[in-house]
Amino acid sequence: MTPLPSHFRTFGVTQVTVIHNPGSEDEERFETEAHIQAKTAFFAVDTPIYEGDVVEFPDPRGGLARKVAASVDVNNPTGSSFRGMEHIHVTWGAAPPARVAPVRRLSVENLHAEVIRSSSDLFADGHYEAAVSEAFKAIEVRVRTMTGSAQSGVKLMGEAFGGSEPRVSVAKATGQSGKDEQEGFAALFRGSMLGVRNPRAHDLFRPQDPQQALEYLGFASLLHRQLDSATVS
Repeated sequence: MTPLPSHFRTFGVTQVTVIHNPGSEDEERFETEAHIQAKTAFFAVDTPIYEGDVVEFPDPRGGLARKVAASVDVNNPTGSSFRGMEHIHVTWGAAPPARVAPVRRLSVENLHAEVIRSSSDLFADGHYEAAVSEAFKAIEVRVRTMTGSAQSGVKLMGEAFGGSEPRVSVAKATGQSGKDEQEGFAALFRGSMLGVRNPRAHDLFRPQDPQQALEYLGFASLLHRQLDSATVS
């Protein structure tokens, strides 16, 4: 794209992002420069901007401003006396808000019942490390009860989920996909004991970080849900 005419550049240009088909599967973005004003903007004459496109640029108050190109006028006069005056004049309209993923905020109340039973009171009282420890201890106890094994920790998980004929099958798929799923969750169960349940792993835990604790509890919840539908042989 050609640069903006010099008389626009005199008053300053801003690096912007132009978004075609915003919010759709066909969304496309590209970077360019423009002279931004409150109600209008000016782009180089060959900028591929069209009515309905969204333009994002830095807001001097912080974050990003979002504007929609309500009208786009291409000014491309002919004749040598007009050379250097070619430009696109955009008039702003109301822009849609930035897309936000439709997710629900994670909370202890949304986790598996076993995590709530073992850890919710500790988490609510700010005992985050203890809440995480109890959540993974509950997984260990549950797997030991399901298998009747006397093992613990990593050995217990290897005995329960590993091998060609695992004692506890958590795979929902069949064939090779099922084998891969079983092997993957076997690694997750072993890893939970080695990386979280193992007392030596607590050196990496940030005891005053509720977000980190909640993410660990979410991991424990996932493992419990796999056990809900597991088959034991």
